[in-house]
Amino acid sequence: MVLINVDPAYFAKPEQYLARAQKILKRRKLDWPNAIAPHGFNDTVHAFNLSRYGNVVVDATGIVQGVNLDGKELERLIEAIVEGKPVDTPER
Repeated sequence: MVLINVDPAYFAKPEQYLARAQKILKRRKLDWPNAIAPHGFNDTVHAFNLSRYGNVVVDATGIVQGVNLDGKELERLIEAIVEGKPVDTPER
């Protein structure tokens, strides 16, 4: 799991956000890899061909396997990907 943080775009100088992001990650004990998109959502729009905010599940090969999933459906998909099981039809 990787968190892509798009908040820097909301600051006059995106680099001002780094110290704040580090405090948030430490306070929330988010110990998975985190990436900061310096140009905010625009970075992720182009990288993953997105049209809106939400969760996007991308496998290790860069293939989008699910969009805006939650609950048991999200758990099932993540477990399948982590365990290396074939994923049914990707959710788009």
